[in-house]
Amino acid sequence: MVGYLSKPIISDNNASVKTTADKERKNGLINLIDVSGFIYRAFYAFPRFTHKDVEVGALYGFCSEMLKIASQFKGSMFAAAFDCGKKTFRNEIYPEYKANRKETPKEILSQIPLIKEACESFGFTSIERPGFEADDIIATCVKANSDRYKINIFSSDKDLLQLLDDNVAVYDSMKKKFVTEEDVVEKFGVPRDKVLDVLSLMGDSSDNIPGVSGIGPKTAASLINEFGSLENLISRVDSLPNNKKNETLKKEIDKAALSKRLASLRDDLDITLEYRISNLDNANEFLSKFGFNSLLR
Repeated sequence: MVGYLSKPIISDNNASVKTTADKERKNGLINLIDVSGFIYRAFYAFPRFTHKDVEVGALYGFCSEMLKIASQFKGSMFAAAFDCGKKTFRNEIYPEYKANRKETPKEILSQIPLIKEACESFGFTSIERPGFEADDIIATCVKANSDRYKINIFSSDKDLLQLLDDNVAVYDSMKKKFVTEEDVVEKFGVPRDKVLDVLSLMGDSSDNIPGVSGIGPKTAASLINEFGSLENLISRVDSLPNNKKNETLKKEIDKAALSKRLASLRDDLDITLEYRISNLDNANEFLSKFGFNSLLR
């Protein structure tokens, strides 16, 4: 895994990291972790087991992944963004937002305080804000800091691709690779700054964001490429030729506007990051506490 900004390459063997120039790190590097995705993957990917009658399988998996990342980006800052509660401001806009999600397993909930403790022991800055999601925390940190620092975002959430730019890299933790501009165009059919418009038209079943009925990624991309933005499409929707698909679009264009509000990231939260280099000075004590001997090795 090679750090921002040299078109990173992933390595699963913990190869050492070298930046391409001192200039890349002159103002520091901030690594933003979308914690929830890592917790869920750890819970389902690693065997469930207990330590002193406390379930710690997801904790072990999370620690394993964080140690790999931290070892690759020594001498930089890590900040862990946590979701806070099931209801957010988006539920006030659209009560059905994420209503299709199952309840978080109690075995995951019980380990979240331990995962916060792990982040502290690794020297990570932990951030959560009631009523907002980790995505909004990350967006706020990016807006406030990307002019001063290089930023890596570690997440598989496609919504965060809105933040990709010359100073901000996004690492897809499912595919184990940094996302390139070419990847975005291949996946969504539009440049990075138009991804939100495409998502607004096609919706997102995982978050229960409605979009427009019958519009998939290809049609959404075609419309945005033709009109330039969702707002331009909305202003000219009545000029579209009459056919079945366009009639649906005309009837449901308000759903696209609603979907854009839901998919847009808030970047104005009251968060101030004080840059400090994270270190693993207290990691050994924490790992020993839970008997994670393989991670100690």
